[in-house]
Amino acid sequence: MLRVTPGNLYEEIESAERYRDSHLEHYNDVIKDYVGPMFGGVSIDDFSPENHVYEYLSLTVPRLIHDNPRVRVTTRRPVSQGNEAAAIEHGLNRWTNDTNVKDVLQRVAFDTLLAYGVLMTAQAPMPGYDPRSNFGKYWPNCYRISPKRFVIDPLALSFNEARFMGHMWVRDREDLLEEAKTDPTWNAESIEMLTNEGSIDHMTNEESRQRDTPERNEVTVFDIWVPEIQLKESPGPEYGFHGTIYTVAVGTSYGERDPDKADFIRDPRPYYGPPSGPYTMFGAYYVPDGPYPLSPIMATTGQVNELNDHVRSASASAARYKRLVLVDAKNKKLVQDVKSQPHDFVVPVEGIDKDAVVQLELGGITNQQVSYIQMARERLDRNSGIHDAMRGNVTGNATATEVSIAEGSSTIRLAYLKNQFEEAVRQVLKSVGWYLHNDDRVSFPLGADAAAALGVAEPWFVGGSSPDSPYSDLELEIESYSMERTTESLQQRRAMEAFQIIANVASAMPQMPYVNWNSLLDKMGDALNMPDLSGLVDTEMLMAMMQQQQQQEQQQMEMEQINAAAGSGGMANA
Repeated sequence: MLRVTPGNLYEEIESAERYRDSHLEHYNDVIKDYVGPMFGGVSIDDFSPENHVYEYLSLTVPRLIHDNPRVRVTTRRPVSQGNEAAAIEHGLNRWTNDTNVKDVLQRVAFDTLLAYGVLMTAQAPMPGYDPRSNFGKYWPNCYRISPKRFVIDPLALSFNEARFMGHMWVRDREDLLEEAKTDPTWNAESIEMLTNEGSIDHMTNEESRQRDTPERNEVTVFDIWVPEIQLKESPGPEYGFHGTIYTVAVGTSYGERDPDKADFIRDPRPYYGPPSGPYTMFGAYYVPDGPYPLSPIMATTGQVNELNDHVRSASASAARYKRLVLVDAKNKKLVQDVKSQPHDFVVPVEGIDKDAVVQLELGGITNQQVSYIQMARERLDRNSGIHDAMRGNVTGNATATEVSIAEGSSTIRLAYLKNQFEEAVRQVLKSVGWYLHNDDRVSFPLGADAAAALGVAEPWFVGGSSPDSPYSDLELEIESYSMERTTESLQQRRAMEAFQIIANVASAMPQMPYVNWNSLLDKMGDALNMPDLSGLVDTEMLMAMMQQQQQQEQQQMEMEQINAAAGSGGMANA
């Protein structure tokens, strides 16, 4: 079992910081490349002329997240848990809109492509609620954790195998002391001993000095979640408590940073939340035997730097370019005429020797430089998955087959990134749904959409469930295309496709009455991001109309047979 004394836990944190910083060694440089010299903090002489980072982010982030996600919740036990699944579905969709979760997801999408993203999900009092009173409600929230402030077990072979993880947070010392007056779990004496210099505020202090801001009376602390530790006095997992949160600070009023001086400035407390913990990591590509994923930006940083080096060299060569005219110094008039005349002006000179005027060019870009820059740029585009069609540039130089191959390759890469990002979002929403399902302090109105779907005038979501209704039996999926940008033309195309589907189903239903058409329509609707497509079709009326048509056709056929028989009889009598 992990040793969780203050000193040992701080040594684990320091080791985790060193491991994290080794992965973020070039993180700040990448950020500088992204923002460019006009944003601040970057010298105009030290910027990257090929801003690949900006190009990649601006093309990719909108494809990952553009709108709030919508979810579908089903259950393994549709009879006993069907109503609960519907309630969680409406609650989650209400929550995503009310919190406008796309804002934090867009920020974490940038983190994901630059390095890795981390979101923390936790319960928080709703605005206006005083947790010290007995009135009010709670509400799940998601918080972006900076990659530079997240720590994880450096010996873990994967994120899910980490024995601890946590994050840094910064507060005014006076605010903590004020909170300690009403919350006995805080150690006021230890908080008093903390200072800016002696606490774990090294990152904040460094950034403050770089930005030339006045020193603040802030302290930086670590919250560390240890899943394998269950406090003796803590309720068990059956009550929603999984692991323990430790709040660690280091340092005294003498400015010492010594593990022996480490202290819990707050009592260890049981973690109330899903078994997966408070953190969700967003990443692009798996790296074997480590908790940190690989980002597309970091994977191509070496090639970006090489391209920029050669472009800078070419720019310097271009800046040194000179075109000189050499004239015989003895011919003063010719010198003056050449020097003073404007561009494309003809200077008439009697008896001029063709060798009397010599044009000379120095410096400039060579063909070798141009060729190598082009080769380096193409290599970078291949590795990053960017091509002219993705940029919106159609030169006409490539064949239709070449464009199709490039788009196909890019689509595969983008589809993989979208799937990775969507899976992380699903994990976040599963954590939010856990609080909706288990915490009876959660309640809020659902709105008009839920009212129409449930047939209730003013439906409310009320959290909490019975032990006989485990959350693990619920299955959550993000609706297809719900996070993507939807254009007017795309909406029209989907509407036409839905109309065609309904027309085809209508004609097929009489021939295949054994098919569950409502279920099939809903599955087709999910693929078009048009859930409940079956609700647009009155299948009972359609079947009745089809039966009536069949009866009419049968009657018509019988009448034709009778008439044909009568005609044949008349001819025989004649």
